[in-house]
Amino acid sequence: MALSAGDFVRELKGNKVLLVTDAFLERSGMLDGIIASLTEASAAPPVLFSDVPADSDIDCVNAGAELARLHDCDAIVCVGGGSVIDTAKVINLCLTYGGDLMEYQGLNLIDRSLFPLVAIPTTAGTGSEVTFVAMVKDHAQKRKLMFGSPYLAPDMAILDPELLLSLPPHLTAATGMDAITHGIESFVATNTNSSFTNALCLESLSLLFKWLPVAYRDGRDIEARSATLIASCMAGVAFNNSGVGVVHGLAHSVGAMFGTHHGMTNAIFLPHGMRFNMDIAAERFAAITAFIEPDFAGTTEDKCQRLISRVESLMHEMQMPANLAAIKIPKLNGELAQELALMAAADPAIIFNPKEVSLEELRDLLDKAY
Repeated sequence: MALSAGDFVRELKGNKVLLVTDAFLERSGMLDGIIASLTEASAAPPVLFSDVPADSDIDCVNAGAELARLHDCDAIVCVGGGSVIDTAKVINLCLTYGGDLMEYQGLNLIDRSLFPLVAIPTTAGTGSEVTFVAMVKDHAQKRKLMFGSPYLAPDMAILDPELLLSLPPHLTAATGMDAITHGIESFVATNTNSSFTNALCLESLSLLFKWLPVAYRDGRDIEARSATLIASCMAGVAFNNSGVGVVHGLAHSVGAMFGTHHGMTNAIFLPHGMRFNMDIAAERFAAITAFIEPDFAGTTEDKCQRLISRVESLMHEMQMPANLAAIKIPKLNGELAQELALMAAADPAIIFNPKEVSLEELRDLLDKAY
């Protein structure tokens, strides 16, 4: 018999559960079985917090933590996409530690285990269900806040492809391209030195290039949903170990400034970031092509160009926007471009890019993506 969310909470010694989700999932009926299993496991229904927006922020985190404290919750289950899971991670931090969440912004400022957390993703993209990083927005400052520690990672992740069957095509595409960006960037990141990580990147990309367009065309294809969900999780484990790079740095800055969808913004920057890194990461890009398309013959440069072409063709096939103008970003004048470049340069993701990136180069990438 398959284990349920309630079984995992019981195994983790949780009693009073905060269930973190969004308004759509609450209305959809998709949570009914999860709520029933949690109620059976603890002899009481979970406390529901369904106010997580698509681009979650510190106000949402504080509201969720206050609700959890009010009901003496000692475990969290989150059901949703990356925004929901990241919100739950930071709520868990606040619930365990108390105080101002800003005290813990940054990397490795948490020194003990948090309350049990079970993550159930409803998109195949962020990999947040297996990572120890969470990002929420500070709307007042128009910036993304990063929280990072091994203690932030969920204790359990449940991958159920049936929860993805109603995901609309445009979100299937955007979240899937997020996972592809994770696989490609982590494979060439400076911190990539593990055969384990390499294997996860390559296999996740092989699955995504094969099954993502199938899931986009037919969201009810359970095999495609399962493959993309597994691939997203694998890519999450990979970048959790190796880091990402300039594409994520730029996507974080644009997302913080304009509220754009993270996966869609990553997709727009990905071909440009790959071309920028090609002079130093050519062998790595070529290795990806060799793995996902072993019959393709050509030089290292040919294989690099082939991979970029595959990315762009997949975006076109899924009718994704090809540039920043298409997602209604205003023309990047000198001052605005400089601010975005400075934000990207300060983003922790850029530390792991395979080569250093100057402010001038970041502004050039912004211009090319427009």
